[in-house]
This record gives sequence, structure tokens and C-alpha cells, in this order.
Amino acid sequence: MNNLQFLRKFALIIIFMISVFLFFLFWNTQNMGNDINNSVNAESFNVEQKLLIITEPSPFKDLIVEGLKDYYKNSTVLIEVVNDKSIAVTDAAYFKAILVLHRWEANAPTRNIQSFLDKNESFKNTIIILTTSWNGLEKLENVDALTGASVMNNAPIFTNKLIERIDLILENKKL
Repeated sequence: MNNLQFLRKFALIIIFMISVFLFFLFWNTQNMGNDINNSVNAESFNVEQKLLIITEPSPFKDLIVEGLKDYYKNSTVLIEVVNDKSIAVTDAAYFKAILVLHRWEANAPTRNIQSFLDKNESFKNTIIILTTSWNGLEKLENVDALTGASVMNNAPIFTNKLIERIDLILENKKL
């Protein structure tokens, strides 16, 4: 009888711990990415082209965004950086090029990213995607995207590859 009570208490403790873990996992997923500021970077008032960067906070993605801002700081390209959670109200037609930096999560992109891409399929020739995943190989089907793991030393390499693709779109050239 004593062993049965012990097993019940132990099972309840395990169930409670699993529930707490799942709660924090869900809470973290829902709240991740709330600390990106909408920022506009333009050194020139003569803005000819607009680049939208959709991202989520991570040291790797932040380093890429800073590299892009630095590259375009003396150009006539206006850069707007938005959080992946605020893209529902973003009009893709307003931008010449769109860069999506997102993580691969549970065998898919986040719901916000997938929804944005589905909603703006007609602009697919202006959208560039960098998908980060644990192994660096995961990406959306039938989408031309760069993929990689979030290795800080590789951020300059990805930044240069993204600049090449963005410049091609801004100059109306084919990839």
C-alpha cells in the first residue's frame, strides 16, 4: 500500500514537471521575437528603392542585419526592419526587395512567415529567404532560399551572399 502511494505521488510529480516544461516551451515560442524595433535606415533623403527585412531576434540574424545596414548606409536604399510577428500588416507591394530571415521550427517555418509568404506569392521574385536550422539544411519546398546553421563565424559569408541577391533584385536582374 505504501509503495502504491509513493508511485502515485511520483507520477503526479512527473506529470507536473512535464506540464511546467511544456508551458514554458509554448510561452517561449509565443513570446520569442517581441524585442525587435521597427527601424528605418537611410542616409539619403533621395530614396529610390526600399528593402524590407523580416527577422526575429538572434545574435546571428542581428549580425546579418547590421552588415546589410552598413553596406547600404550610403546608398539610396531605404531599409525597414520588422519583427516576424508584425508582418501581417506589412504591404509587400511597397518594397522593391524583401529579405526574410527565419528559423526552421518543428519541420516548418513559423506560422507568421508561412502566412506572409502564402499571402504574397505574387511577389516571390522580390523575396529572398535565409532559413536557419540546427543542421543548416532545412528549407521550404519549391523556394529558392539560402540555408544554414546559425554559426556566428559564417554571418559575413551569408551577408555577402544576401547582398549579391538583393543587388540583383534592386537592379532588376535575374538570379
